[in-house]
Order: sequence, then C-alpha cells, then structure tokens
Amino acid sequence: MKRPDEKRAATEFDQWALSGRAESMAEGHKGAVFQAIADWDFSPAHTGLDIGCGNGWVCREMVQRGAKNAVGIDISPEMIARAQSLSKDDPRFRFEVASAADLPIESGSIHRCISVEALYYVPEPQAALNEWARVCAKGAKLAIVIDLFLENTATHTWIDALKVGAHLLSAPELVKMVKKAGFAEASWHCVQDPRPIKAEKDFTISPYWPSYAMYLNYRKTGSLVIEAKR
Repeated sequence: MKRPDEKRAATEFDQWALSGRAESMAEGHKGAVFQAIADWDFSPAHTGLDIGCGNGWVCREMVQRGAKNAVGIDISPEMIARAQSLSKDDPRFRFEVASAADLPIESGSIHRCISVEALYYVPEPQAALNEWARVCAKGAKLAIVIDLFLENTATHTWIDALKVGAHLLSAPELVKMVKKAGFAEASWHCVQDPRPIKAEKDFTISPYWPSYAMYLNYRKTGSLVIEAKR
C-alpha cells in the first residue's frame, strides 16, 4: 500500500480537474452528502467549510441552504481554480489551496465542517482531524463522507488502481480518531446512493471495478458517514 503524498496527490487531482472529473465526482457524491447533512440547520451566522472541496459544490450548497459564507480547501490548484470560476467572484465564497492538516483559517470560526472522499488521502489523518477541531467553533457540526473504508471491501481494489497512496481505515477507528481530536457525540452509519443501480449490460469493467459483483457489493454497503459535534 502506497503512503499518501500530498504533492503527488495534488498533481493527480489537477489532472482530474482538467478532465472534468470534479463534476462527475460531485454528481456521484450528492446523494450521500445530502443525507449526511439532512439534519443540519444553516443560518446567516454560520460559516461552512469543505475540506477537499473539488469544484466547490458543497460550499455552494451550504450557502444556498442559508449559511452566511463558506470556505473551500483543496490541495489541487486546478480544483481550486475550477471552484473559483464557478463561484463567479461571489464574496460569500473563499477557495484556497492548502493542506487538510494546515488550514489558513482562524480558530473557532467554522460552524459547519464537511469532508468528502478526502481524509484517506491525507498523510497524517489524526493531525488533520486535530486541525479541523481547532477551526471549529463550540457546537459546530462535522460530517466526513467516504467510500474507501475497511468495511466496504468492494472498494479495496481502488488502493491499487489509484495513482496516489491512500489509508484504509475502519469506521470504529475513524470515530475514535474524531473523538481524540476533540469532537463529541461521534458516531458512524452508512447511507445508500439513491441513484438506480446499473444493469449488468451497462456496467464496464475497469481497474476500479473488476467485476459487476463488486459493484453490487459496493452499492449494498453504501457510503460511510462519520458525524460529530465540537
């Protein structure tokens, strides 16, 4: 298993942004994210944060739901450029290239924090979670949404398919790490993608999906959601 490396990951994610993969990932994760934040309230007093923001779609969603503003962080300059272009210089949004473990954000200034499919790429996940706790205000809500985790065996092939390193962490281990960082009421559950399951005739074998059976197993397991409160 390759150890995550932020420079290598940034280069790879730049290519993803240029190929339009940011938009396809946004579409693919919407169902899980909407379920993860279904119970969140947003007010004009709230600042949202998306770590590993891609094209910034979650930031735009949080503001649309009532947050005053939102910050998006990503290690990929091309992803950030894409997010900035889509926000059209709207002052409610700020997008910056930065490490998940070194956020250019004032302590205690974030009220709603989310990270989608990003934590397992971070070289030191615990250090990143500690940093997320630092920037979160008292009572802030956290949601981590990922598909690559120990209990979702169908996604383990991604580790070799990815050109960058990735951690393989279990749901209980992640909850323990979140609590260690200083978050409370941490728990986990899985949510299913609401989109129709592809028929086998429409399925294409790839390094990520070596068989239709693995795809079905992935859809059955669903996405992991870690919830917590600061």
